[in-house]
Amino acid sequence: MIPTPKSVPELLRAEIPNAPSDRKPVRLLLCGTPKGVNRIIDILHVLGFAKIVEWSPPLPSPISGEIMRILTRYFAE
Repeated sequence: MIPTPKSVPELLRAEIPNAPSDRKPVRLLLCGTPKGVNRIIDILHVLGFAKIVEWSPPLPSPISGEIMRILTRYFAE
């Protein structure tokens, strides 16, 4: 089992399994209350933008009561 990163810098530096070698990562960051962040993720899923499981687990935010979740996509340069 791969340990879950505990911070955004750890997640950004973590190796991405099965990452395409010919593409560069772009990361989207959602920050806010757990309910708000999860609601936006649900909406993006319904719209076909990203599956819920593609987002990182909730990460602690520097703002009390808030979380962050990250989605990584790839593009060709």
